[in-house]
Amino acid sequence: MNTLLRVLLVGLVATTLTVGCSKKTEEAAEAAKSSMSQAVDASKDAATSAATDAKGAVTDAAKDAAAATSEVATAAKDKAVDAVQAAKDAVADESAKK
Repeated sequence: MNTLLRVLLVGLVATTLTVGCSKKTEEAAEAAKSSMSQAVDASKDAATSAATDAKGAVTDAAKDAAAATSEVATAAKDKAVDAVQAAKDAVADESAKK
């Protein structure tokens, strides 16, 4: 009878340990899942922020380039107007000499 009780007691202890270990494993898996979910969310937020910053930088650079191009075009137009006026003046001077 003592042997039977010992076997039952060992079985009870083994079952308790198995259930306890399973519970700890489930808790660890749940914690890992939660941590992974938080990491994914943080990565999404960082990617969104980086994309927004990059979009702003590209937009600013495009605006700056457009402004610089406009300034150069205006300067070129002014020089062309001056050159045309100089040509007209030269033609007028030649005509006056004749």
